[in-house]
Amino acid sequence: MLTFSFWREFLDAFCQGLSATSEEEFSRAWKSSGDRTAFYEGALLESVSEAMGLTFKKEEFKVDYTFCTTTTDNDYDVPMVFVESENVATSAHHEMRKLCCLHAPLKVLIVCAEWSNEPGAWNHGGYQDRLLKQWGMQIRAHNKVWPSPSITGVIVAEWNESLKFYAVAFDHFGDVVDEHRVVFEQRL
Repeated sequence: MLTFSFWREFLDAFCQGLSATSEEEFSRAWKSSGDRTAFYEGALLESVSEAMGLTFKKEEFKVDYTFCTTTTDNDYDVPMVFVESENVATSAHHEMRKLCCLHAPLKVLIVCAEWSNEPGAWNHGGYQDRLLKQWGMQIRAHNKVWPSPSITGVIVAEWNESLKFYAVAFDHFGDVVDEHRVVFEQRL
């Protein structure tokens, strides 16, 4: 299926970009939410788009990032991947809603959160269970009214004892099709 392979290709290129990032770049990106956004935009997502052979665009359709394929007949850019980045995961329901309304094979939400639900990781227990349930419900609700076969990937950055990036993907029914796991970890 095109959509799942697109997710895997995106995630592979994303992790390659993270692996090529220096400790100094990570530290600079985590100084503020604006610095983190600049890191995603300038250092990471454009290279992911290039690795996928797609054209990178910013703030198209009020979406943070769009990766397009260009048609050969008239050089028209057709969106293939929509990416929304939100620094506060607990308020990312709006970004997920936006992604659910868009039509493309792959939609990706990138957030930063106190995520892990492992005992002792965070005083409140982490947001993982609550937010994955909420986002899956949003995808499911949209599909019931207006089906749009696609994959929605979620990437979560968490900086605690180490910098971790988690990933999970949902199909258009809101079911997990790529299990939640750590895809990148670096001790800083």
